[in-house]
Amino acid sequence: MSITINGFLMGLSLIIAIGPQNALLLRQGMARVGVTAVVSICLVSDILLIFGGTAGVGVIVERAPIVLSALKWFGFFYLLYFAYTCFRDAWKPHGRPAEPAPKSESATAAPETHAPASGGVAIAERTKAPAKTRPSWVQPALAALAMTWLNPAAYLDALVMLGNLANQHGETGRWYFATGALLASVVWFPTIGYGAAKLAGPLSNPRIAKMVNIGIGLVMVGIALRLILH
Repeated sequence: MSITINGFLMGLSLIIAIGPQNALLLRQGMARVGVTAVVSICLVSDILLIFGGTAGVGVIVERAPIVLSALKWFGFFYLLYFAYTCFRDAWKPHGRPAEPAPKSESATAAPETHAPASGGVAIAERTKAPAKTRPSWVQPALAALAMTWLNPAAYLDALVMLGNLANQHGETGRWYFATGALLASVVWFPTIGYGAAKLAGPLSNPRIAKMVNIGIGLVMVGIALRLILH
């Protein structure tokens, strides 16, 4: 039990700081869009990373610095892009978008076929097929995948650090440690995502939303710079 608690506390200490995943969860929670998808992806990713590190995959990562170097640059540019979207949303008007004027019945009715006066075959007007739109959770889910798997810190923290710490507890104890670290993710990610969704009402105030977006954007710029300078 003590090994599991140690793993829980170590896992919590690694994810409690504001990072890309937490920032995304806060943002999507405030918007109440794709929260479950983002939480699920963060949890599944942590399962793979933590248990992979415990199984010894972290050794491969340590011996392939070129992979981490490539991920560092991909992560750098993606974090800057995410920061840009935060700043963009901060200065975007928060008013409700104007709804299109209602169409008259004659405009919405299906077009009829008209035969030419001189006779011949009637030509039917083609109606446009409705445009297909992606579900609202898709974009947040893709962002969660990018922020997890393009972030070298995720590999170093979960695969290397937690993996090494877990393997100090022996063949059986390492899995207790890994389970404790994973429990920290199980507690933390839903708390952040659904907690932000619960507070979406007061946080939806335009001024507060603007400040939060600016704050998240600045944090992302800071993480991107730290990523590239280390």
